[in-house]
Amino acid sequence: MRVLTLNPTAEKVAGLLESHVERQGYELVSVEFKTGARGSMLRLLVDKPGGGISLSDLEKLSPVLGDLLDVYDPIEGRYLLEVASPGLNRPLNKLEHFEACRGQRIKVKTSVAREGGQKMFVGKLIEVRPGGVDLDDETSGRRQSFEFNEIQHANFEYDFNN
Repeated sequence: MRVLTLNPTAEKVAGLLESHVERQGYELVSVEFKTGARGSMLRLLVDKPGGGISLSDLEKLSPVLGDLLDVYDPIEGRYLLEVASPGLNRPLNKLEHFEACRGQRIKVKTSVAREGGQKMFVGKLIEVRPGGVDLDDETSGRRQSFEFNEIQHANFEYDFNN
């Protein structure tokens, strides 16, 4: 179950493609849609449950997803399609993503600054609730609680020091 809100275009694309990706044996981890001066980009982050996705998996999946997007045509105008692995610091968008990272180091960016102007929090994910999460923030040394509607972006944060 998706708990973080995507932008409307990304949400629309996720709704159209998620079941198709799952039928192929993969997971649609995240959808990003960005517009810029040089055009728009649609990024689909895909993983393979139980093991990392390979380049050959992405090569196989990319034309299938491109064809589906051509049929559904959910985006007005031209855009660049990128189908990629979620990478080491994978985004957390679904409740099961947060649950899988319990006890691990994550990064949370809030939509609105908290006391002291802080919007970025990194620390150990302590608790996952249906409405939000708690983490032990490394900067303040305090436990911070976040409702999912406060979180703009969250991702697993690999600790290269340990």
